[in-house]
Amino acid sequence: MRTSRSILNAECIQQIKELERVDFLVGIPSHRDTETISRVVAATAEGLNKYFPGLKALIVNASGDPESFPHTHSTIMKVPVPKGIYKMVTHYRGVPGKGSAFRTIFEIADRLGARIVITLDADLRSMKPKWIKLLADPIYKYSFGFVTPLYFRHKHDGTITNNIAYPLTRALYGLRVRQPIGGEFCFSGALAKLFSHQDVWDTDIAKFGIDVWMTTTAITEGFRLSQASMGVKLHDPRDPSTDLGPMFHQVVGTLFATMREHEVKWKAIEGSVPVYRYGGESKQRELKVKEESPDHLIQRFKAGYKTHEAFYRHYLNVDCYKELKKITLSDPANFHFPEELWAQIVYDFAVTYNWSGEEARYTVGALTPIYFGRTASFMLEVEGMGAIMVEALIEGQARIFEEYKPYLIRRWDEAKANSKRG
Repeated sequence: MRTSRSILNAECIQQIKELERVDFLVGIPSHRDTETISRVVAATAEGLNKYFPGLKALIVNASGDPESFPHTHSTIMKVPVPKGIYKMVTHYRGVPGKGSAFRTIFEIADRLGARIVITLDADLRSMKPKWIKLLADPIYKYSFGFVTPLYFRHKHDGTITNNIAYPLTRALYGLRVRQPIGGEFCFSGALAKLFSHQDVWDTDIAKFGIDVWMTTTAITEGFRLSQASMGVKLHDPRDPSTDLGPMFHQVVGTLFATMREHEVKWKAIEGSVPVYRYGGESKQRELKVKEESPDHLIQRFKAGYKTHEAFYRHYLNVDCYKELKKITLSDPANFHFPEELWAQIVYDFAVTYNWSGEEARYTVGALTPIYFGRTASFMLEVEGMGAIMVEALIEGQARIFEEYKPYLIRRWDEAKANSKRG
């Protein structure tokens, strides 16, 4: 029995009553994704029917755009599905964003007593029916609680994952979850219930922060994690200086905010261990896409430094501030932003976010141009590298985050003590 207030509309609740219960629920949040969503729904239905025959399943689209809703609804309802697989298209309520759509999906799963819940992006161009098996099998067959994807991505794609979400999650919580904001997830009904009853929906978690919040919650609540080898995920690489700005704010804000909540747990963890991989090792592939130039990122980094210099001087370690200033004066042809400096700066910002009293959004905003600088340096470092070498570089940076964790704890404790005295 639910005790929290429902966010579902009357039509949705009536459909839930008619279905009564389901074994599988696949949730697909969308916002003007009509062009690709029918392909995702069709592949999902095929995967459910092929790999989990005889189990009752529901495919839910939680749409966030009233204008495109009629067309999206019509498109999805025209997709043929086998017997025993049902479809539902509904609006989500709340703050516009992926997390609000997930909140709707969580509540529907909870009300229907779903045993296994899968979430998929609506704009996938590489969705295959086998993805349903790869995501669900670790829970269905081996009783894992949460499954994250493991994709091949172009070396210029996934810059937030590579440079902060992966190394910080790994260093804090001791698990090498390679893609904690991968987009596609699978989790048990018990975890869906837990997600559904959390009161976090007026924060950045209601936007792009939802993915890393789910991963962090699964880890800190003790659910067993698995990764699923999914092959190639086709997304056009996004420009880190434009498309990923809001995403960076929301992901990093969520990462930093949850650190305070889980302080006791992450402080007790040293090093990291691998996470089980389902689907086995796959041969690395070179993905051919348009190469991006780092020049505009370097420009954004230098301009952002001028804007926020006083903030950096006040909150960064003195040596970090001096080194950062030197980089802004360097020639773009010889631009280099060391991983060790990046790790220390991320940790300084995590401390500032939690203990300085500065506005959270301004703090993350001040980190954004530094992220552009580190991303530009990474792009220059991997120029001409193959996928295996690039992955080795990412792993090396993650180990540096682990090595500097004592630095984080020392700075955290100092700032916390000063905050209490203040």
